[in-house]
Amino acid sequence: MNRFIKMALLGTLVFTLLWMAVEWYQPRVINKFSYKAKYMDNNAEKIKTLILGNSYMENSINPHLLGDSVFDLAVSARWIYYDDQLLARYIPTMSNLKYVIFGMGYAEPFYRSFNCPEEDVVVSGYQEYMHRKFMDIPYEGEMAHWVGLFEGYINIESLFDEKIQDSMGCNLKIGQVEGWEHYYNIDPDVIHNPDAEAQIEEYMGYLRDMARLCYEHNVRFIVITPPYSNPYIVNVRQEGIDVLHGMIERIRSEYPVDYKDYIRDEQFRADSIYYNSSHLNDVGASMFALRVKEDFGL
Repeated sequence: MNRFIKMALLGTLVFTLLWMAVEWYQPRVINKFSYKAKYMDNNAEKIKTLILGNSYMENSINPHLLGDSVFDLAVSARWIYYDDQLLARYIPTMSNLKYVIFGMGYAEPFYRSFNCPEEDVVVSGYQEYMHRKFMDIPYEGEMAHWVGLFEGYINIESLFDEKIQDSMGCNLKIGQVEGWEHYYNIDPDVIHNPDAEAQIEEYMGYLRDMARLCYEHNVRFIVITPPYSNPYIVNVRQEGIDVLHGMIERIRSEYPVDYKDYIRDEQFRADSIYYNSSHLNDVGASMFALRVKEDFGL
């Protein structure tokens, strides 16, 4: 047996052992995906306000200040496809539901990690794996995410760092990360991504479906674009904001949507309330929750 075959067999064995370790250990880890899925399965009918979206809604708003019977189902780095799927699954069973609050970030409609640079493909693989494993929601789109899935198994530690922080589902960030003004900042050219037009239409399709589901179940659908720090706003383009507003108006021609854009809101200009360039810290998240509660009369 030559050296090449031996190395190939060794690699296959290592990968198989890693896979078995992940499959055995993952169900025994109380991470935010499994926690949130179980919470919804056991408590959906009790929830009055459901929060959906990605890290802007998991990290940058304090659900404890939004009223009673609130649950934060948002997950960091989530593509809107999963929010639509989760809402479709649970809303028929949520007899007490009055509000769905969804966070629409500035850059999200222009790209998604399934079609992005290599460093983001790993994120998409991780998201696909976790949603499929713990929430039984596979992604049926392009196969690029399988690259990230493979790399996700190699970096096993990354699969176990999503511990649930709060019983209500939020994950507030304390203080400010070093180099915060550059951390999680945005490329000003993101709105000119070559696939942006198609991805905007895909994003809007999911958003429209969420609006439809809320309308059909007599639930108020609230969409908010969170505030961003001054270093982030420098890279925001009015053209991109116009796309966001345009999507909302198109959906409003079919279904009710309450929307507010907080991107440049004057209340959120202080550097001290940001954990990084695009996410509020715990102080800012509390300020934002109180503002949303007031603006929408929750």
